[in-house]
Amino acid sequence: MGYSFAAGTTDGPGEFDFKQGTVSDNILWNSVRNFLAPPTKEDISCHYPKPILLATGRIKYPSEWQPSIVSIQVAIIGNVVLAAVPGEFTTMSGRRLKEAISKAVVENGGSEDAKVVVAGLSNIYSDYIVTPEEYQLQRYEAASTIYGPHTLTIYLKLYSRLVESLMKGANFDVGPQPPDLSKNLISLIPPVLFDFPGWRVEFGDCIKQPPTTVRLGDTVRAKFIAGHPRNNVMHEKTFLLIEKLVGEDEWRIVATDANWETRFRWERTLFFTGESAVTIEWIVGKDVDPGVYRIRHFGNYKYILGGIFPYEGISNNFNVI
Repeated sequence: MGYSFAAGTTDGPGEFDFKQGTVSDNILWNSVRNFLAPPTKEDISCHYPKPILLATGRIKYPSEWQPSIVSIQVAIIGNVVLAAVPGEFTTMSGRRLKEAISKAVVENGGSEDAKVVVAGLSNIYSDYIVTPEEYQLQRYEAASTIYGPHTLTIYLKLYSRLVESLMKGANFDVGPQPPDLSKNLISLIPPVLFDFPGWRVEFGDCIKQPPTTVRLGDTVRAKFIAGHPRNNVMHEKTFLLIEKLVGEDEWRIVATDANWETRFRWERTLFFTGESAVTIEWIVGKDVDPGVYRIRHFGNYKYILGGIFPYEGISNNFNVI
């Protein structure tokens, strides 16, 4: 990362008088940099004219600060070419990438009208990618281009090869896979120690029921005894369901926590005993069909002696009129 990285993205000086467009170094900041991770002569030569402020590629604790293996990807769906990019391409870099991909499509028998979409940030993050000309100016984005002045040139070549292989149905050497470093991360978020429902109640008990009758446009609320949501963040699942009765005992899902009209609010009610509650809200839209509805809550609690266990809560039925 170069000196202009510390200036930020706005014009004028940043903290400690760092400025965009800086192409000369400073003895003081170089000494601080060398204490953390000194760049090699090859690093300095490779990144010229960038003065290196942080040799992040040399820092490995608790894991590597910058990826040494980068994923790139192309998908072709009909007449659309989707380029999944692992960083932030500047406007001109994105244009050149789209031009290179369009050219590769035509050269391999594709349509000149193919629509190229640059999709970032995808699969992995590797900061910015600027053009070689932008790199010479060393503004914020260029100072944050971590693989040197020819980063874009390499990407243009690789994405063109991906398009060619994909259109010809040829094999492409995928190379090494990026490591999974998720278990090496240092978290400053305190862990969940335990959950306790309280006395004479259980997890999932609905302690505040919705009204028996609501009208279109109303907001319905139900409150449940809950565990901490971080016990299970419910990937590909849901913390709540809004259901409608469609048969004698058959319920149809109307909304989940992915719908705009629902709200999921967790609160710690007693800190020292680990008690908490969840309030679920549903804004009844004007297009909702009248009928009988209910609210369901799904969660997990952490037992004080260890282990995480699921629970479920269901509200009383209520009528939407």
